[in-house]
Amino acid sequence: MTKKIVFALAVILMNVKLVSAQTLSVGPMVGVNVSTIVDDPTSKYLPGLNLGGFLNYSIDSNWGLSAKLLYSQLGDKSKTVDNHTRLHYIQVPVTGVYYFGAPGNKFRPKLFAGLYAGALLQANNADGDIIIQPDGQKAYNNLDFGGLAGLGFNYRLKSRTWLNVDAGFNRGFADITKTSNTTYNNLEFNLNVGVSFPISEK
Repeated sequence: MTKKIVFALAVILMNVKLVSAQTLSVGPMVGVNVSTIVDDPTSKYLPGLNLGGFLNYSIDSNWGLSAKLLYSQLGDKSKTVDNHTRLHYIQVPVTGVYYFGAPGNKFRPKLFAGLYAGALLQANNADGDIIIQPDGQKAYNNLDFGGLAGLGFNYRLKSRTWLNVDAGFNRGFADITKTSNTTYNNLEFNLNVGVSFPISEK
């Protein structure tokens, strides 16, 4: 019994030590992107905006998790006619992050990779009209998901307040259109900037 108690106390102390290294922070984020639709031969890149917020969770001195909630303007331009498709999404990217350097460094490069999910709010053409199929039904699926990867850096502005700069790409896995004989996916390159503020540190 004594051995079990000692073991349990050791596990608790290890967990307390782990929690003490964990930091939670949140902040606003804004960015720009260029996007297109993969496998559409008439598609070229369309610029757009990202706007929202993010949460960073530091597990230890080098590893962390990040989640964002973004309004993102995706879509594409047409190569053949003077028109574009604007897809308005709410995106939730979740990534694992590796930070280079030591916690005391003012400048910390990072790499990240993960998955995202997106909910389509609306699809419009260049005139602002909602895009529908000839039968009046929606032309685009409501949900999108895919993978993402990128790099960036955090720069300490003051104690526990960081400038976050992320540059990456998102590649959709889901077919975004309702057309039965084609498969089209989102592709996005983005640059986002935010400022994180601490919530807790034990």
